Amino acid sequence: MNKTDIASQLGFELHTAARLLKRNFDRRAKTHGLTRARWQVLWILNKDQGMKQAALAERMDVAPITLTRQIDLLEAEGLVERRPDPQDRRCFRIFLTAASAPVLENLQGLAGETRAQALAGISGEEQRQLLQLLNRVRENLSREETVE
Repeated sequence: MNKTDIASQLGFELHTAARLLKRNFDRRAKTHGLTRARWQVLWILNKDQGMKQAALAERMDVAPITLTRQIDLLEAEGLVERRPDPQDRRCFRIFLTAASAPVLENLQGLAGETRAQALAGISGEEQRQLLQLLNRVRENLSREETVE
C-alpha cells in the first residue's frame, strides 16, 4: 500500500471507528432510556457546568432550537436547571442538579464498558501511542477551526 492509499484508509478507519464507538455507546445508553442528545447534554455539563445554552448547542453541533427541547425534557425530569445569566438577561446558563448524579454514574459505567470493548487486545503502550497520535490529528485539524 502506498502513502496515499494508507492516508485514505486511515481517514475511513477513523470515521468508521468513531461511528461504531458512538453507536455502541448509544445502544448501551438506550437500554437505560438515554438517547444521544440526552446523554450528551449531561456529559458535557458534567465537565463544564453553567454553560450558556447557545454554547452548549454549539459544542453538541446542533441547532439551539433542537437543544431547547432536550433541556426542557431534562429540566422536567429534574436533571438540569436553567439559571439566568447574571451578565446577560437574554440568556440562561444550564446546570446539573443533584438528581443527575446517579445518571452520570451510570453513564460513566457504560462509557467504561464501551472503552473496554473498543480497546480489547490493545496494550497499554499501544493505547498511549494511539492517544498521542489522535491528539496530533486533533491539533492539526483544530488549527483551521481557530482561524475561522
